[in-house]
Amino acid sequence: MKIKDLIEQRNVIKINGDVNLDISGIAYNSRKVGPGYLFVAIPGLQHDGHDFIPEVCEKGAIAVVGEKRKESLPDNVPSNLTYIQVKQSRLALAEIANRYYDYPSTKLVLVGITGTNGKTTTSFLLESIFTEWGKKTGVIGTINYRYDGIEEKAPVTTPESLDLQMLFSRMLECGVSHAIMEVSSHALDLDRVHGCDFNVAVFTNLSQDHLDYHEDLEKYFQCKLKLFCEYLARTKSGEPVAVVNIDDRYGASIPDEPFYRKITYSVERKADIYPRKWHVGSEGIRANLTTPKGIFDVQTPLLGRLNLYNMMAAVGTALALGVPISVIQRGLARVKGVSGRLENVPNELGFTVVVDYAHTPDALEKALECVREITEGKLVVVFGCGGDRDKTKRPLMGRVAARHGDVVIITSDNPRSEDPMEIISDIVNGIESTGSRIFSSVTELMTCGSGCYIEPDRRRAIELAVNLATSGDLVYIGGKGHEDYQILADRTIHFDDKEEVLRALEKRKQLGENGRTASAVSGV
Repeated sequence: MKIKDLIEQRNVIKINGDVNLDISGIAYNSRKVGPGYLFVAIPGLQHDGHDFIPEVCEKGAIAVVGEKRKESLPDNVPSNLTYIQVKQSRLALAEIANRYYDYPSTKLVLVGITGTNGKTTTSFLLESIFTEWGKKTGVIGTINYRYDGIEEKAPVTTPESLDLQMLFSRMLECGVSHAIMEVSSHALDLDRVHGCDFNVAVFTNLSQDHLDYHEDLEKYFQCKLKLFCEYLARTKSGEPVAVVNIDDRYGASIPDEPFYRKITYSVERKADIYPRKWHVGSEGIRANLTTPKGIFDVQTPLLGRLNLYNMMAAVGTALALGVPISVIQRGLARVKGVSGRLENVPNELGFTVVVDYAHTPDALEKALECVREITEGKLVVVFGCGGDRDKTKRPLMGRVAARHGDVVIITSDNPRSEDPMEIISDIVNGIESTGSRIFSSVTELMTCGSGCYIEPDRRRAIELAVNLATSGDLVYIGGKGHEDYQILADRTIHFDDKEEVLRALEKRKQLGENGRTASAVSGV
């Protein structure tokens, strides 16, 4: 394609050079540039793409799009380089990518799911419903990007605009008709989804997260609101639909707009979709739902009240797109679990172990409320907080864990460049505010039967929790969920909570009852 056919003039400030050149590809990452490429220099959170312009020229780039004036570029930039100065590089990248791949989202039925918690589970539920409906479905989200039997690792929840449009294009080539995308606040703020044509936008909830980036909850919400008040307004594919949780105070404040139809859902009040009766237990969820298409029963083996919300979000979306009720019922029932989302790890030892991704105060509280409902004995909680992230949520999470858990084991969770003990100290501040006792030895903890204990080694913390559990107890491992790594100061290592749980369960099974007690006390 020629450069001139990719450039949106309203974003252009000045053009230097020939725009009738044919390009062989587009890149925003200097390492992916090849001969004949157009390079878009975007200012990142850690690096500025403008600094790499000399490097991409050496690699054969024939044109660059950037925010800086050409006169301010380094002296070793070739004088004959075609340089297009734009107001916003990220916006330009999204528009160029969309044109380059021929507006692929307009050829898909596209569902965007935003909110702090529940995005991944809702996407799994919808994927199951669409598959049961006979639709070839693609999913873009936190766990992976998948379509037509292909799975790609997800470095971020929502890809950069160029990668996203390429992904949509590949889905179309494979015959995908329906795509489900988790839409992060970062993606909305950084224009990654600019140009996407959404048929349905879903709002799950909003609570404290990413405040190291957004500064406060109101700015965080304004980013989420863009999906509804800006992107649905631009949808070209018929009348778009907003599916909204009105039990969430931010969801309840999403306005009614003339350019979309709203479907509301609630557990606590009457809405377009709400349960007349519902039950959650260790076997899953059963509910009798009132909906715009009538009253019908749904069930799923997923655990907890929070997954009732995710089910209703999926039901609302499916009904909006014309999915038959019987298909919705079968699709929900066939979801056996979602990796790292209140995921039950089966065992034969008489207690329950759940691995979960909750890493915000609200998510942890809702998760612990869910598992408390199905716990006959004591609730053992293992969790930590990530380093180089919002520090204000650490004491809040400590307070939540101490309030809901009988035994709380505080450990590490992706400490990154921070000292794990400093992170733990922040968590302890919240625990101490509840009056919960922090024990210095496992023997004391076992004797008392409740309280908190610090074990910065996450592997040992998980093993300790498994060894402390007895019949009827529930062990909750929170924070990492599906992640299979631990980010340390100088390296990233393989670490999978579910693998560690299975290892600890097998070890306990081999040791027997007396052995597990000795193992817990010794910390081995």
